[in-house]
Amino acid sequence: MAANRTAKSIATRQRFVDEALRLFKERGYESTSMAQIAAAAGSSRANLYLYFNSKSQIIRARMTEIETEVAELYEVLDGMSQHTPGALREWLETARGMWLRYATEFEAVNQAMAIDPDVLEEWLGLIRRVSSAHAALHLGGATEEERTEREAHMATLMMGLERTFYFLYIRGHKEREELILASLARQWARLFDD
Repeated sequence: MAANRTAKSIATRQRFVDEALRLFKERGYESTSMAQIAAAAGSSRANLYLYFNSKSQIIRARMTEIETEVAELYEVLDGMSQHTPGALREWLETARGMWLRYATEFEAVNQAMAIDPDVLEEWLGLIRRVSSAHAALHLGGATEEERTEREAHMATLMMGLERTFYFLYIRGHKEREELILASLARQWARLFDD
C-alpha cells in the first residue's frame, strides 16, 4: 500500500513538472501561473503546492534531474585519450545531442534565469560543481592557485558553450554552424594544452 502511494506521488510530481515545461514552452515562463500548471496537470493548486512552492522550484527540480547527464557529458571529455580539435568536434556532437534532447528545459531555464535569481544560482552552481570536478581530475599535484585557474577556465568555456548552443539549437541561428563548432573545438583544445 505504501509503495503504491509513493509511486502515485512520484507520478503526480512528474506530471506537474512535465506540464509546467509544456506550458513554459507554449506561453513562456513568466506568463505561466501556478494555477495554469495545476489545471494542465488535472489537479488543484493546493495539490501542486504540496510538491512545489513556485515555478522556480519546478525548474530547479528538473535541472537536478538532468544534472547527472550534464556531468556525464563532461566526464566523457575527461576520459578522452586525446583532446585534438577533431576529437573535441566529435564530443561537441554529443553535447549537441543533449541540447536537442533537452531543448524545452534549456529554454525554460534561460527564461527563468532572467527572472528568478534562485534559478540563476542553481545554474551557476551546476557549472561550479562540474568545473570543480574537472579541475580536480586534471591537476592532482597542482597548487590551489593552478587548480582555481583551471576551474575558472573550464567554467568560462562551459558558459560560452551554453550561450553558443542556446543560439544555435534553441533559437535556431545556424547560419555558420560548422565554422562555429570548429572554433569551439579549438577553444576546448586549449584547455588541455595548459
